[in-house]
Amino acid sequence: MTISTVLEEMQSNSPPFQPVVHSRVQRYQERQLHWNPVCVKSDALFYEFSSGEEGGAIQLLPDACINVLFICDPDRPQALLSGAALKPQTLVLKPDTSYFGFKPYSNLGMRPPKMAYTELVDRFTDLLDAFPHAGELVEKIPAAGFEDRISLFNAFAREHLIDYSYAPTFVDYLTIMICAARGNLTFRGLERETGYSERYCREKFKNGYGMSPKQYSGVMRFQGALKALFSGEYTDLSALAFDSGYFDQAHFIHDFKKFTAEAPYHFFKSCRAKR
Repeated sequence: MTISTVLEEMQSNSPPFQPVVHSRVQRYQERQLHWNPVCVKSDALFYEFSSGEEGGAIQLLPDACINVLFICDPDRPQALLSGAALKPQTLVLKPDTSYFGFKPYSNLGMRPPKMAYTELVDRFTDLLDAFPHAGELVEKIPAAGFEDRISLFNAFAREHLIDYSYAPTFVDYLTIMICAARGNLTFRGLERETGYSERYCREKFKNGYGMSPKQYSGVMRFQGALKALFSGEYTDLSALAFDSGYFDQAHFIHDFKKFTAEAPYHFFKSCRAKR
């Protein structure tokens, strides 16, 4: 399978899915755009929502992406950076506050932050600690509308985030192969497709994403199953598990609990009840 074939196949894939966010917040909107001309996976998800009168905690699920989240409080603007997550994260929202987010589908081709991506897995840090040049952006974002926020961020990215010296490597190819297979590419398959050993693939991939190819594959497979669960097309967990690439229903339920802390149908019903 060629890279062009894989990229064409990936065009039909939907953006990362965060059902708790969709069910708990107000005025959610999103746009998927090309943002990085030097990266093979060049798309990013820009999104915005309001916390509502009460605010409260929401759960962010693993989706294999880093995340930049601007807290658009005019009096105390702030931005958080989180690495790719391997477990659900809790985010406490301020009441009556707008939030704006940027989620690149790959951090390859980005200038590295002040800490390694392995240090950012499953944690939030202040964006300014990772990218000190973002101070002016953090101040401007709250006063802008959604489209202007996207424009402001892309202008900042062109100057401070995109690594124009970057040339795609086999890690880019490895990433899109995993995505195209929806997380169901074996290590033997990785070796066959890339020509590199499993150990070499694991080390290079972890340097780029902060997690191993196996962990990344697990998150991608979970995301596919999560979207399928909420599609309304399945009433049988066994069929959903099989179509999503899991060995059996028990394996699917185990992974789902790892990534959401709940069983599939209980999680589904709790999200639907909050709408």
